[in-house]
Amino acid sequence: MPELGILGNHVLLDLDSSGNLTWPNVTPQRLCWGVGADDRWHFSEERASIRQSVDSNEITTITRMRVPGGDITQRVEVIPWGGQSVTKLEFYNETPIPVAISIMLLNFGPVEVNSTIIRNDAKPIIASSKAPRMIINGSGYQDITNQIMNAEIEALTTSTSSINKSCSDNALIFPLPHSTKLEIIVNNENLDNLPDIERLPSFTDVSNGWLKHFENGMEIQTDDNRLASVLNTAKRHLLIGSDQEITSRFWDVDSDKPVLPLTALALMAWGFADSAKQLIFKYMENSPTNLFKNSVSKETLYALCLWQKYLEFCSQEEELEDIIPWLNETVHQLLASLPSKRRLKKRDITLEIVSLRAVIEILTFLQQKSLASELQSRLVDIEEVTERKETPYPFGKYTDSYQIAIATLGEYLQIQENSLTLDHILSKADQTGSLITDSRQQDPVFSALFLLAIRAGFLQESKLSSGDKQIQIASSYNPDWIGVGIQVKNAPISSGIMGYAIRWHGTSPALLWEANTSTRIQINAWSLDKSWFSNDQIGETLLSKQIPRETAVTIHADANPVKRRIEPDSSDSATFQ
Repeated sequence: MPELGILGNHVLLDLDSSGNLTWPNVTPQRLCWGVGADDRWHFSEERASIRQSVDSNEITTITRMRVPGGDITQRVEVIPWGGQSVTKLEFYNETPIPVAISIMLLNFGPVEVNSTIIRNDAKPIIASSKAPRMIINGSGYQDITNQIMNAEIEALTTSTSSINKSCSDNALIFPLPHSTKLEIIVNNENLDNLPDIERLPSFTDVSNGWLKHFENGMEIQTDDNRLASVLNTAKRHLLIGSDQEITSRFWDVDSDKPVLPLTALALMAWGFADSAKQLIFKYMENSPTNLFKNSVSKETLYALCLWQKYLEFCSQEEELEDIIPWLNETVHQLLASLPSKRRLKKRDITLEIVSLRAVIEILTFLQQKSLASELQSRLVDIEEVTERKETPYPFGKYTDSYQIAIATLGEYLQIQENSLTLDHILSKADQTGSLITDSRQQDPVFSALFLLAIRAGFLQESKLSSGDKQIQIASSYNPDWIGVGIQVKNAPISSGIMGYAIRWHGTSPALLWEANTSTRIQINAWSLDKSWFSNDQIGETLLSKQIPRETAVTIHADANPVKRRIEPDSSDSATFQ
């Protein structure tokens, strides 16, 4: 599972594959857990008996630890409360015998226990549904676990007298009888008070909130649960990231990919325009500037291209007056930074030309027609000198072709396959829909590349020479799809949305589609039927029959028909119709 958080909140914490939590402060705080069972103590760090997946609500991560008699399960979510957030954990005993739960608090500082409230320096850091039966303090994870294993669990009593006030590492031991649960709230934001556990939203409430938010954007429904899991995880990851500051460690990725622009593109492509807009503003405002010479940074040029892309997905009522002062200043710097006509051919100004085109489109949209016309004349002069009429969009390889997008994703994941498919990508993800890259459970580059590739694989848009928009559906189709139903909802296209469904009549796919846009479109499905296209915004059709992939079947020696001839009159004989 990647980083946890909620929308509209800066809190970000890590949940690792063992169910341990980390709050990445200046001094990172860590919460680990263990189970005292019939045989011994089992700690989450051991990992051998740990399995992790997504709960039945399709959002919440559930971590299972196997102990004698069954499983101890852990669920965790960041929960909104009073405009801020807390972290909620739940431990449930599915075994027929009582166990003990240890909650190890590393770098939380010395603690004081008052019934179900654990404080540090008078601030509540934890509230629990049960009072701890023992508190153990020490120095470091190994010391704490050694002391836990040496404690006499049978003689646990409520006591805080043994606490060493100088210790920053402590463990709370809770009894957990059969078929009962322990709930814990952790203070994320230095709150003066923690809410009552009973008043907090449930895990189901939180998951329903996420699923409801996903419904505002593009949705894909298939028979493959793996795809749904990775999609939900990637969308949630980037939506949480859109609330993080540019300096946040969320964006700290060891990659040459433009991580923030890719994230904004993915959010736009999936219909989360508000989150994308918020991120572009942050990116724009934090682009480096040079006060001593007329030059425009690559980040600023990328921001111009992102605003142009944003206009493709937003409604005509969208207002972008807030960017006009920045836009005018940037245009002035951009024009001043261009070399003289004699030197135009000696310098690669591909990105500058693309950005000029973006500015012209944005100014036209903002009714700044005089400046747009002036820039258009300047652009024509530049194109004549450089003899460059077509300049590739800087993010085209991530958006314009499914084959290129999936290959780019495979290259990032270092997957060595000659013919890369979606199945190859999905096989790398774990049961929570995450994909570990380097030391992170998931990074935003993977989340963005994955969403962009899937978007291109199910619906991609391009511009025809006539000016119409071409909508290509199901580009990722392969013969393994025969018989697999597909439904796409709320996919953003130029000035509108589109949805479609594929149902099967034998090996013939029936396509139903509906688009709502003011732009003329041409719809095709080349991967299914190269001869079909339609300019209608609503319709249905039966596409050409598909040829199933041939499957090799091993014939055992004793069943080989060459070695065992069947007589025509025998009961095993038959004819093919």
